[in-house]
Amino acid sequence: MTDTFKIQSRGALSEGDRYLAFLAIVLLGYALMGRGFAYLGLPPLYVGEIALLIGIIVFLRSGALIASLATLTGIVLVALMVWVLARTIPFLGVYGLDALRDSTVVTYGVFAFIVIGLLLEDARRIDTVLRYYNMLVVSFPAIFVGFCLTLFWVEYIPRLVGPAAIVDITTSAVGTHLAGTMVFVLIGYRRVSSLWLLVWFATLTLVAATNRGATLAVLGPVVFSMLLLGRWRLLLAAILGIVSVFAVLLAVEGSFTHDNVAERSAPRVVSAHQILKNAESILGDSGEQNVEGTKRWRLEWWDIIIDDTIYGPNFWTGRGFGLNLADADGHAGPPMGPPTRSPHNVSMTLLARAGVPGLVLWSLLLISWGSMMLRAMLVARARGHQEWADLFLFIGCYATSILINAFVDVTLEGPMQGIWFWCLFGFGIGSAMVYRAQAASGLGISPR
Repeated sequence: MTDTFKIQSRGALSEGDRYLAFLAIVLLGYALMGRGFAYLGLPPLYVGEIALLIGIIVFLRSGALIASLATLTGIVLVALMVWVLARTIPFLGVYGLDALRDSTVVTYGVFAFIVIGLLLEDARRIDTVLRYYNMLVVSFPAIFVGFCLTLFWVEYIPRLVGPAAIVDITTSAVGTHLAGTMVFVLIGYRRVSSLWLLVWFATLTLVAATNRGATLAVLGPVVFSMLLLGRWRLLLAAILGIVSVFAVLLAVEGSFTHDNVAERSAPRVVSAHQILKNAESILGDSGEQNVEGTKRWRLEWWDIIIDDTIYGPNFWTGRGFGLNLADADGHAGPPMGPPTRSPHNVSMTLLARAGVPGLVLWSLLLISWGSMMLRAMLVARARGHQEWADLFLFIGCYATSILINAFVDVTLEGPMQGIWFWCLFGFGIGSAMVYRAQAASGLGISPR
């Protein structure tokens, strides 16, 4: 494996290793602290932008620039980034840094090329990445504690820099890491204790009571991975256990308390009845104003964007990056939610800002990347390289979890999940390129 991408300069190699460790710390900080970590730095250079600038330098010095463009997915990503920049630069004079911040929904894709370059420089870094991810699995209980603080006591958490508390973790981000850590464990990369599993399910309960999209982002990838790994009995046992415990909680709650579902004028509460209403809303119309309000709010805004682009005057160009779409369209925020600049769907964001060409390129990017991951996994399974197949399953499920959130929430528009997504995106491409080169050269070692 290492002979295929051999680098002569030992200094360059160690530089890449140091940056990979730094990037792992940044990603861990986003997972454990959320927005509180994102505001570290000297505005406008926050920790994410600092990691990006250093990564670009490391990438250019790695000599992997041309090799990183050797896939259709990489070429499509470059085309999308160029188009986004073309719809950003003309608005810098009008909107300033807001235009650059809005464009990061795609321009953070540079992280994908940075990670590709690191893997092509030294394929052994695939193993290193998995070892670093073990740190997140081990520290998952800290995410549970931080999430509880954010949900129930955020007003008491001190602020270090910026407007966010030191710990401010969004529900969608927690859902993403619930999915990633569980798939990691199911594959067998790490064995965990019963206490860890208890914390994981407790966190899932909080997510299920507060965010429908994040719940889907957990259950979809986890169930898919269990089916693909042949863990049928474990899946059935988990379903029976969850349903039984939930039925008991629902009965007890109904006997001793009133229906504790959040009203229109109040935020959702953590209760069995609220989880039930959220599940009903996913499958259809729950009938609850608070639960259905955000769904209708999204659909109405998406209709406005479609009318303005696909059927309107901004078909080819969109309205550019920098404009506050919420103010322009009269949708300042969801019911009982904070103000937002984006329409809670990354595809709608790109359609509104980059027009139909932006949406088409984005769709091609996802299709090509998903096809690459699926093909690599199936080829590895057919050749008996199960550990490689498991690696592609882990990457694919993790990134898909983030995408599920991105289609119903503001996800890739921020660094907390945006940088995570693009790093996983690049990790998938780089790993597939390494595996393809390894298979072509007859090397059969595993990625672990």
